[in-house]
Amino acid sequence: MARYTLRSYCGAKQLERYDHRGVDKLRSILIHPRNHRAGQTGPFGEDMDTADRFEILDSQMEKIFEGSVDDALNFVNTL
Repeated sequence: MARYTLRSYCGAKQLERYDHRGVDKLRSILIHPRNHRAGQTGPFGEDMDTADRFEILDSQMEKIFEGSVDDALNFVNTL
């Protein structure tokens, strides 16, 4: 079974990293509501540092995908 690494970013800042995950686990991480809040602001207009870019790397740590959460979900469905 292939293993992948998922990284989430807010701009250039890395927020989270999930190592050695299978396709089903990647899908469950990506569908979580916290990953669908790109560009949201707080009640006083402050930036909430929400994930707006995702990267998927293969087991050799080569980047095989970079894009939004919706594009990442479509890509994971092809793995």
